[in-house]
Amino acid sequence: MFNMKKIFLIIPLFLWSCFSSGITKQEPVELSYPDTLPVIKRAEWGSASIDTSFSTHKIKYITVHHGGVEYKKGEDPYKHVKDLQTWSRKEKKWVDIPYHFMISPDGKIFEARPVNIPGDTNTEYDPTGHALVEVMGNFEVQEFPKAQYKSMIGLIKFLSEKFDVPVNRIKTHRDYSNMTVCPGKNVYKLFTDGTIEKALKQ
Repeated sequence: MFNMKKIFLIIPLFLWSCFSSGITKQEPVELSYPDTLPVIKRAEWGSASIDTSFSTHKIKYITVHHGGVEYKKGEDPYKHVKDLQTWSRKEKKWVDIPYHFMISPDGKIFEARPVNIPGDTNTEYDPTGHALVEVMGNFEVQEFPKAQYKSMIGLIKFLSEKFDVPVNRIKTHRDYSNMTVCPGKNVYKLFTDGTIEKALKQ
């Protein structure tokens, strides 16, 4: 015979555990973008669905990364994004791609991890609260293409307005970690010499 008193005690404890852990059943957030942004949505590049519960967060920062791997001329950006998703899930056991957006050298912006799910990183900083923007390539050794730069600025402007992120909270991975040179010297210099701040204010 069931002990009803125990059941009434267990149910509230279970619910409290779920909510206190930040795990939720809510759906990934879908953003609407202006026509000026060349965004390729998850459904358009063939993203696998997210079938698990996940922690959520609110965006307070925007942080730029690079892939750290040279992007070869003629490489298919759709395959690049799909391969990263497969690797992230199978090898790293992450919920999804670690970044929220990925930008190809020709300026295409790919939706990656849904923006309401905290990103992941191989370094020591906690990306909770950060909208992670990755530019494909290794910018320690490659130059930063103009089309990629233009899309990055447009995306950052959109995200900063959408989530009310001030310019002083728009930084790079390197600013939060001593373990990396990400996003590479040829992108990082644009943050340190005032180029990015000036572009965002135009």
